[in-house]
Amino acid sequence: MSNGSIGIGRIAGIDIELHWMFILLILLFIFISPLLGLIWILLFVCVLIHELSHSITALRNKIKVSRIVLLPIGGASMIEEININPRVEFNISIAGPIMSLFLGGLFGILVIFTPPGIITFIVQYLFVINIFLGAFNILPAFPMDGGRVLRSYLEKKYDFYEATMKTARVSRYVMGLIIAATILFIMSPIRYSFSSKVIILIWDFIIVFFLYQGVLAEEESVKLRRDTHGMPISKTMSKNFAIVDYDSNPNVLYDIIGKKREYTILTKTPKGEYAIVNVFDRKALNKAEIIGELAVPIPNLNYAAKITDALPNIESNPFKIAAITKKGKIIGISTSQHINTFIALHLRKKNEGKA
Repeated sequence: MSNGSIGIGRIAGIDIELHWMFILLILLFIFISPLLGLIWILLFVCVLIHELSHSITALRNKIKVSRIVLLPIGGASMIEEININPRVEFNISIAGPIMSLFLGGLFGILVIFTPPGIITFIVQYLFVINIFLGAFNILPAFPMDGGRVLRSYLEKKYDFYEATMKTARVSRYVMGLIIAATILFIMSPIRYSFSSKVIILIWDFIIVFFLYQGVLAEEESVKLRRDTHGMPISKTMSKNFAIVDYDSNPNVLYDIIGKKREYTILTKTPKGEYAIVNVFDRKALNKAEIIGELAVPIPNLNYAAKITDALPNIESNPFKIAAITKKGKIIGISTSQHINTFIALHLRKKNEGKA
């Protein structure tokens, strides 16, 4: 479990995770109505197909995708690269809505040929769900696909920072429209059932919440790129770690942890890459015969790599850590905590210089 998401499987080398709120809503709707619960599970499958289309497009453009997180209003493909060509970002972003609209059209055609009954009912909902997913995700707002499509278009005229900030501004307008539409719906003289109003209110609150979080995340990311422009990851490096042989007995860990008080322990794999030794998994620790059985792959980053390029790789790793290398040899480690501390100190120094 990471960042509120639970791993449920792996497809094409990509980890699939389900956000806790998605699970909560499934349980809530099953409680309200088993039919609503079934619809939400079908939504889960449609969102997964939608996100896989993003990921496959990214992979075809030689861009690594670490995982897919399924959210209540869609999903997120975690791409481990920041400097993406605007045209490629456009293609990756538009792939999801196109797939959803295609599936919607396919189910719309199938409705004509299905016999009346429960099957027709399910196919009709699959038609509605996919058309809704395609249309909703094309909204010009972060973190929706439409927000990234808009940014890639704006990059024809503005730099990445300006294009992102302008898209963030449009995103806030979209949130305002959703809030206004929700208020009008609740106050509408047309009679709706109480449960209908409650469901719409909950749904719109979730939409605005995730849009707001997405806008903040994009703004923080682009400001980070601006404020750390050109800075190498080596500036955030720490040398507080230990190295053990891949084939050594796990008993050596007790001396390192007990005597040296060092808990960050790395090893070098037969492929020549550095991995972290998971000393916190007691079951694996008791069963392991060599250190290599406890090794978990981590990013191996060149010391000259830029902070903004390195951070997504570090954040995508369960241990939030990377080995910093120079000419293939480790010279330090960096974690997301190291980077955030460095950035905070850098910004403080920068602000003091302006005062």
